[in-house]
Amino acid sequence: MLKSQRHYYWIGGGIWGLLMLVGIGFVVYSSLQGKGSGLADALSTEVFAQSEVVTGDAAAQGVLLTDAGEVDIGPGGLTLTDPLTDPDRPAFDLDTPEGRFPALIYRPADDPRVIGMVALRFSDAPVGKWKRAGRKGRPLDFEFTPDDIVALGDSDAVAALEAEAVSAALAAATGPVRHATLEAEGRAVLLLDPSFETFSADIYVGFDENGDPAVLVKDFGYFGTRAALDERAETGE
Repeated sequence: MLKSQRHYYWIGGGIWGLLMLVGIGFVVYSSLQGKGSGLADALSTEVFAQSEVVTGDAAAQGVLLTDAGEVDIGPGGLTLTDPLTDPDRPAFDLDTPEGRFPALIYRPADDPRVIGMVALRFSDAPVGKWKRAGRKGRPLDFEFTPDDIVALGDSDAVAALEAEAVSAALAAATGPVRHATLEAEGRAVLLLDPSFETFSADIYVGFDENGDPAVLVKDFGYFGTRAALDERAETGE
């Protein structure tokens, strides 16, 4: 992990927390005034502010794309967690298709050692709306546990990963960011070191016009933090 990047993480976490408090306050106020449909509906349609990084022209935004291989999903569903400290974290409460799907890593061109986002593509369909991904039995995942290493894959496969194998796979990884694919229970799992101490709450799902999941994105907060700092510099605040 690049400890020098932690200041981005803390700034991003503060901005995210402030936006959440403002959003919840607005929804509660609207509900009391008889406007809107309440807290639950509002949170279920939360907007992914940096979605353009995934859906837009990456090169034009100064974003580098890295092919991170493929991930298998079985009947147990999809999860993202630290496989060393919390391998049994529940799967997402999401009707994900079973099969093998491509994963992409998004890196800032001006700081290519950092993983800004990672996405798992279920289809090439355009995204019509975004929602925050909750866990099974946990509609909103506010489990703020730092993840030094991240595993994305089938929940049963992630739970079966061996700590020594995970560490060895990442140690053998080459390139500007450390990532690897490791099999467990006959399914490929994506492993990566995000270069941040990160929370697993910033996970979004893009749905197509039919309501089917098209892509899942783990946002590590880098692009949003940089955008906020750039905007602040431009306004002089």
